[in-house]
Amino acid sequence: MVKLRMFDALLPYYGGKRELCPLIFKRIRKYIPREEWQSKVFVDAFLGSGAVSLFAKAQGFRIICNDVAERCYIVGKALIENNSRYIRDADICRLTLPNEGNDHILEYNYVPDVFSKPHAVFLDNAILNCEDEVEKYLLLKYIFKIRPYSKFSSPNAFNRPFAEGQFDTIKETYTGALKSNLKTPYELLDVLKNRVNAGIFSNGFRNEIYKDDVFDFLDKVVGDVLYLDPPYAGTLAYETEYAVLDTLLNDVKRKSKFSSEQGMDVLGELLAKAEKFPLWVISFGNAGGKNELKSLVKMVRKYRKCEYKEFAYAHCEAMASEAHKAQCKEWLLVGYKAD
Repeated sequence: MVKLRMFDALLPYYGGKRELCPLIFKRIRKYIPREEWQSKVFVDAFLGSGAVSLFAKAQGFRIICNDVAERCYIVGKALIENNSRYIRDADICRLTLPNEGNDHILEYNYVPDVFSKPHAVFLDNAILNCEDEVEKYLLLKYIFKIRPYSKFSSPNAFNRPFAEGQFDTIKETYTGALKSNLKTPYELLDVLKNRVNAGIFSNGFRNEIYKDDVFDFLDKVVGDVLYLDPPYAGTLAYETEYAVLDTLLNDVKRKSKFSSEQGMDVLGELLAKAEKFPLWVISFGNAGGKNELKSLVKMVRKYRKCEYKEFAYAHCEAMASEAHKAQCKEWLLVGYKAD
């Protein structure tokens, strides 16, 4: 598969869809000819890492996207709404400056379980020095660079062993985080700046990001393609895995009802509100065997015709056992109206 440089801008997010984008848009092309995409609106109700919306933006759709989480809203502001604001060398220099309002919150409260001291010291100042969401997004990239995303919620996997110099106990899967933590903030930012900038471009439209409850979001927007990639029922909740990050962003929320064992029922309630969208594209997974494809197909066919594809796709491989990965299936469903 050809590696798209714009994807370098994305966070290494649990549940990201960058590898599935060509397949998703191949299915869309079956119902909406490629030459019509620039006159269509792509609605992404669960933005997440932003991979699918960023790909759609590059393909010429106007984008309207949404996510209730602040970490994802920042993604939308920096990469989807933003068409021309790039990170400059001067921005990096300003982020590294001491700030008089610094209360050393990260340094005093999150070392060593969350951050090593040099990086906590930098972030305490940098967060206060941020001037817009693009710079905030750069700092999110920075945080994901120094914390292994596959064990983001666990201090014992990397941070404590690193702080204590027990490098031989750190798994090889965390080699990248180990190397990053040994670099200076400026060294990391200089590389991350170019990666973020690779995902910033204009598609000629005013794209939009919302931070709404998804039911409220669907009530207020219209579009031609509705893409639904909710948290999968019976899986690890993002609010649990990214609790540390959400706390830093002052955006702590309860576990999403979509992540619960009854999450597929909640998705059914959402589909009942989505009739106005001509084409549905839905990503979902079996959660290692907890969810059934036939149940989801039946749910979609309650409202319209449905085609689907099942394939092996293991999320966040460093977290899962070999047995669990062997059981993981991803589903792509397209709900379309009969002619």
